[in-house]
Parts: sequence; structure tokens; C-alpha cells
Amino acid sequence: MRFSILGPLEVRDDAGHAVSFTRRLHRTALSVLLLNPGQPCSCASLVDAIWGDEPPLSPEVSLRSCVYGIRKLLPDPARLRTHPSGYLIVTGPGELDADDFRELAGRGRDALDARQPAEAATLLSRALAQWREPPLADVPAVPARDRLLGLRLEARDALVDARLALGEHRQVLGELRAAVTADPLREHSWAQLITALYRSGARAEALAAFGRLRMALVSAYGIDPGPELQDLHRKVLADDPSLLLPAANVAMTPVEVGPAPPAAARPADEAGGSAPDTDLTPAWRPACQLPAAVPDFTGRTAELAWLRTRLPGDGMAVTVITGMLGTGKTALAVRAAHEAACAFPDGQLYACLDDGGRPRDPQVVLGELLRGVGVPAGAIPAARFEREALYRSVLAGRKVLVLADGATSAAQVRPLLPGTAGAAVLVTSRSRLPDLEGARSLELAGLDPADSVTLLARVSGREPSGPGRDGGRENAEAAASVAAACGYLPLALRIAGIRLADDPGLRLAVLARSLADQRHRLDELEIGGTSVRGRLGAAAQAVSGPARRALALLAAPEVPDRPFENSAARRAAPELADAGLLHRAGHDDSGARRYRLHPLVLAYAGELLAAAGPPVLELAAPRPPRSSRMTTRVGDRRTTSANPACS
Repeated sequence: MRFSILGPLEVRDDAGHAVSFTRRLHRTALSVLLLNPGQPCSCASLVDAIWGDEPPLSPEVSLRSCVYGIRKLLPDPARLRTHPSGYLIVTGPGELDADDFRELAGRGRDALDARQPAEAATLLSRALAQWREPPLADVPAVPARDRLLGLRLEARDALVDARLALGEHRQVLGELRAAVTADPLREHSWAQLITALYRSGARAEALAAFGRLRMALVSAYGIDPGPELQDLHRKVLADDPSLLLPAANVAMTPVEVGPAPPAAARPADEAGGSAPDTDLTPAWRPACQLPAAVPDFTGRTAELAWLRTRLPGDGMAVTVITGMLGTGKTALAVRAAHEAACAFPDGQLYACLDDGGRPRDPQVVLGELLRGVGVPAGAIPAARFEREALYRSVLAGRKVLVLADGATSAAQVRPLLPGTAGAAVLVTSRSRLPDLEGARSLELAGLDPADSVTLLARVSGREPSGPGRDGGRENAEAAASVAAACGYLPLALRIAGIRLADDPGLRLAVLARSLADQRHRLDELEIGGTSVRGRLGAAAQAVSGPARRALALLAAPEVPDRPFENSAARRAAPELADAGLLHRAGHDDSGARRYRLHPLVLAYAGELLAAAGPPVLELAAPRPPRSSRMTTRVGDRRTTSANPACS
């Protein structure tokens, strides 16, 4: 057999035929086992790697079921063995790409140490060729994964060292510029770049590169570069002959290394390091930084029509697209921004304000935007107010659209607002950002049923009402059932559609039956690294402990049939809505705020409630009614409405 984990998981039998592992749980578990072939992995470590912070109710039982499923798919089930401490998988020589990589990389480094650069370059190139993109796609963040990625980085460094020793300094310049841009504080990559620049005749650029690194280190940590770079800097200043290759020690003729890359591609520190530009005057460069629009975008006709009236609008229009998680806020914003691009000829800027659930510093984002429109890195002030003033000055009088994606607060957005009319700002946020001055908001709910079925068909590539295996009335009804089980939520619909596209043998009716069981619905709505449970879990982890307990209480059996009178839950409702876990449903006749729970959030709340146990269940006991200006109701799980996404 042949196992490949240095990219998306691949398994082939002795005849070279691919063995398909479509379930994420199977792919993750097998990848973790293959990180340490022949070594037992404990049950606890496997559960943690597969399910993370959201383990199932019976982890040992679920793990045994997962292992059983893998054995059924393996051509040789005996390779996956039970061990007293867990499970292990057995591979032979030449059967695992990670083993081949380690062996070739080790031989390559030995050849480099023995001053045999040609052999080292050959071996290291073969080692790195084992890797595919995206690297370790099915392996979760575990220590063994980080060690393997570290070995890959070391092998790349060693390969560049070998190529520099072979005189290929001009050929590695582009690779080295990309390396220091990706990791601007990795000193050895800078040393390689400075050496390559000097040998290419670009002595001044080599010195400027040292200056950029030094400023980056001082800004980040208050330290100077290490001994390797300090010594290299002295040698460049002195034109030390030892920097040249032995065959070129006689003389060095300056060579043409081509035009410098544009400012946005040059290595520059996020905190405002210097750049090789000699003119630090901001020079406007129109930029189109918008992400690609979703090709299968569906529905939202009324919302797009309203956004067209705002882009462009009078003055400096600020629009906030809000709604619970998974409603497609970013997809709608990007679509609207592309449609309005011609109205903003001076550029369309994209500011990502969310980094995997962690809010980004708006000052760092400002630096990115300024460099993107042509401001040299060395001209960007470090002081907050000076940086914001420069941003407003650069954008003054220009027709620019700024898309601020994933904002968590108005304070994140304010520094990104242009100061003059003609510009527009489009913000996506789970919160309405009511304290963002002058902003108008558009709140998204789920799609309507017809658009939901259309989106499912476009993502899956199957037309339920057309001819063939997935056509006809039965499949049209199954598609409608899948859409309803997804609560008409675009995120869930996309996952269901991707599952259908990824597995041609999966019939709509089968998927509809699987999703009909609410207890296991979230298990079905996951593929690859995307899952509804994962998104809900990340949002739930971001709220306070009392808010998480309140969310769990919303799944108590008594709650769907009566006003929720628990004071803690009443206080937590706005926080849960800002996290995208409740939908604001207007006001009742008395003017009190009402909230509704999406069925998929209700399913996740049930899991939280089951994990919390009796102490939290006691809080759900009925209490005497009390006077309040706000009521929170949860729609009956058996009720179907015109838009069940909000029930």
C-alpha cells in the first residue's frame, strides 16, 4: 500500500488504485495515526485531535466506531491494530511519503555538511517534492504536525543554501523575497536574501534589506539582528571577498536583476519597518483587493437592490450587513462590492478584521491598507493618531470603497473610515454595531425555501427537478427536505451541497433521511475542515460563561412552549445575538425585544445542555412570572413557517 499525508490524505492499494475516505472523522484519525507509524496513539489524544473542544457524549464509543469505519475501507484491515493504550497503524519501507521525506531530507543535509552541494540539492529537491498543497490538509494541529512542518522549513532553507553554493543566487531571489514576506522575522531567510542580492550585484538593496529586518526586530521585540546577520552586514559594507563564490573571487560585475517588485509585494514589517524606497512621499496606487465573488451566489435580490442605493450614496455612506453566523454576510458584501466597483474608480480596499475568531488590531490593518495603495512602509507612522490621519489624508477626495469584513465592534471600524465624501464603507458583523456613527444596517436571515433549493442545486451540481437519477418529483421533495433540515441557512446548505458534489453515490433522499434526525443533524453537516458544529462552537466559546449556560438552557424541554423567564438568559440574549447565536425577531406589542433560535443552534444548544448535566437543568425549572420589558421566545421545533430559518 501507499499512504500520503503531506497534503490531502491519499491511500492507494498494491495495484495503485485510490482508496476513498470521504468522511472527515476517518481522514483525520488515519492522518494522526500515520504521523507516528508503528507507534501507539492513546485514545485520549485521538479524541482530542478528531473532535477538539467538542467531543461526543461517549468519546470511546465514537472512537471505536471511527476505527471500525477505517478498517472497513482499508484493503488490509490488519494494518490498523488495537493497542493496550490506544491504536497504531503499521507501514512498511517506502509506503509512507512522510518517511520518504525525512530520509531524503536527512541525506540532503548530510551532503550539504560534507560540502557536496550538487548532491544535496538533488536530494533535498526530491524530499520537498513529496509535499503537496495544501500541506497536511487532513492533520489537525498536534505537536507531531508542527515538527513535520518545521522539518519542511529546514529542508527549504538547506536547499537554498545548496543552490547558493552552486551559484544560483539570481534564480532564488524570487523565492527568498516571498519567504521573508511570509515570515518577516526569520533571520536565516534574510541572511540568504542579502547574500543572493550581494552576489547579484545589488549591494544597496542588500544593505536596505538588513535595515528593514533590523527595524522590524526593534519594533517587535526591541532587539537587533543576531550574530549571523551582524557579521554578514559588516562583510557587505566592507565588500568582503568571502561573500563571493570561490570561482568569482577575482571580480564581480554588477548585473541587471530586473525591476523591483511592486511595493505591495516587497518584504515589509506589519509594525512599520523601513523599505528600500528612497522617496517616502505617499504615491497613490489604485487597488482592487476584493476577494472573488461566490460563483453560485443565490437569492438576496431585495438586499442587493437596497445595497445598490447605498453604493455609492450621498456623503460617506457606512453600511453594516449583520445577521447570525452562516447567513452569508461576506458573500453578499463581496457580491455587492463587485457590482458597485465601477462607481469607485480610485480603488476597492479589503480589510479582514477577523483572524480565526480573534479580532485583529485595526492599526495593523491600517498599515496593510496604506501599503496596498502605494504608501512606502517607512512612511507609515507608528503612532496611532498619526497613522489614522495619514490614512484619511491619502483617501481624501477619492472615490474608494472599503470592505471591512468580520468586525466585532465599532472601535475596530472607526479607524478605517475615510474622512471625506465620495467614499463608502461596507461592514460585515454579527453585531449591529449600533454605536457606529452614521451607519445603516441590513440584517440577514435564512434564504427563502425556493432560493435554498436553488443554492443546494448550484453547489451540488444536481438539478432535483431534472431528468436522471436525481431528478423527478421524489428528488424535488428530498431537496426541499434537505433545505428545511438545514434551516435555510446558507452555510449549512453549502455543506450539504458540497457533500452531494463530493460523493456522486450519495442520493438526495438518503441525505434527507440522515438530516431528518435532529440528534445527529450536526454530524451530517460537516465536510473537510468546515462544519456547522465547529462554527457554532467557535461562536459559543467567544461568549461569556453565563451566556453559554443560557444558550444550553434554551434547549430545555420546557422552554420551546413558554416564555423564557430565567433572568440570566434574559440578560444574555443580546450577547448571544451579537455572537450570531440568536436572531433578533423585532418587538412584541409592548415594545419588548424578541429573539428566535435557529433549529441548528437549538441542536447545538441541546448538546451543550447534555454536556452540562443536572446543575444547569435545575435552572430550567419553571419560575413565577415576573414583569420585564424584554421577553425571549423560542419557536416550536415542530412548527413550519414561511421562513423557518428564524423559528
